[in-house]
Amino acid sequence: MTVDLFGTQRTPAIAQVRLYADEVQPYVNPIGERWMYVGTLAIPEDKHGDALAALQAARQATGYDRELHFERLTNYSYAKEHSEKTLLARKWMELVLCDADKVFHFYVLGVNLSNLTPQAFGRRGRHQPSIYNRFFRAAMLYVLKAYFGTPVLVTAVFHDKGAMQHDKLFDWHSIWRIEDHEPGITFAQDRIEFIDSDHRREPLYPSESHFIQLIDVILGATTQCLDCTSGQDGCSEVAQALLPLIERLTDPTRASNPKSKYGYVGRCSVAFFPSHALKPAELEDPFKRAQSHFYIHRRLLLRQKISGQLPLC
Repeated sequence: MTVDLFGTQRTPAIAQVRLYADEVQPYVNPIGERWMYVGTLAIPEDKHGDALAALQAARQATGYDRELHFERLTNYSYAKEHSEKTLLARKWMELVLCDADKVFHFYVLGVNLSNLTPQAFGRRGRHQPSIYNRFFRAAMLYVLKAYFGTPVLVTAVFHDKGAMQHDKLFDWHSIWRIEDHEPGITFAQDRIEFIDSDHRREPLYPSESHFIQLIDVILGATTQCLDCTSGQDGCSEVAQALLPLIERLTDPTRASNPKSKYGYVGRCSVAFFPSHALKPAELEDPFKRAQSHFYIHRRLLLRQKISGQLPLC
């Protein structure tokens, strides 16, 4: 309860938000690091209609109504053929970059598997899903607390179809753990909805597929800025459009700048874990564990490639 100037008690308004998630499967970047990524997109419930309308208006302007997938951006947006999807991805990135009304919120969490100790994540054979489950939950929790505060109601959680939809824990465990440990966060549904990212094939939630495609493009462009693993022209173009923002988000001196023209504070973030590797025995030492933490500063291999410091990716 809060009390206004006239002494009247008022219940704080509860923020309501929809979450969308996608992942990048583990890969090795050009400097030998093995990474996996979790991407989370958050749309306030009262702005969902505006967000969807903006995404669909961009589709209409470009004439591209099929599934948009970052890895399939082969050509430049100004190429003579097959350029519509890259142009659409560019327009979507512009919506995210120029978002004065704070409609689009995203968080990309990178897990450096080269520095992670698999034994800390359950029995053999369960390491990969356990790692993803743990960091997916961390990403959701960060988005909700850092961007919206509490109390907050999550009206729905949508995840792209894939291997995790067959995991016996994933669709309910993160929601249960967060509600159990965070009294200010509640979920309208007790399970994650797995949907097809292709809006033409999704039978129940075709409108939500557009947002899954959006987080796919954000996640792909971000990882291209970080790791520069794709040599496709369209991927490079869209990533370069996002690069100025990613440069700020990975710079500790600028990541908290409230005056940035991109308005990213409280809306866009990236983070990585762990800061350095720990041996199994060190995991038992609280002091050693505390030394390996989340961080934001990373080499941007795309920037190094553009400046000629990295071979063509």
